[in-house]
Amino acid sequence: MKVTNENIDNIEFIYDFFNRKNKIEILKGLMIDLMELNQLLEDKGESYRKLYIDYIDEHTEYSPERTDPCPDYYGMFRLRFENDPYETVGLEMTIDELDTILCALINFMEFKLS
Repeated sequence: MKVTNENIDNIEFIYDFFNRKNKIEILKGLMIDLMELNQLLEDKGESYRKLYIDYIDEHTEYSPERTDPCPDYYGMFRLRFENDPYETVGLEMTIDELDTILCALINFMEFKLS
C-alpha cells in the first residue's frame, strides 16, 4: 500500500513499534523527509528517480515446500520508484531503518548537488 498523507492514519500496525500515536507522527515526519528528497531529485533533473513509501499490509504466505522459516514482513516498509513501482530500493525496513535510509539518501543528494 502506497503511504500518503490521506491514508497514513489508517495504518494500524507498524512492526517493532508499540505506541500508535508516536508511530504515526514519525511516519508523518518521514513523509516530509521523502518530499524533501523527491524535491532534491527534481531539482537535479532526476525526477524519474522519485520514491514513495510502500507499507506492507499483508502477511507473508507460508509455503509447505519451504524448509526454513518464512519471514513475515507485515507492518514493515519498502521504498519504491514512482515511475516503476515493481522496483524497490533496498529491502524491507522497520520504521527506524526507513528513517536512517531516508536521512542517508538526503545527505547523499545534498552532497551530490554541491
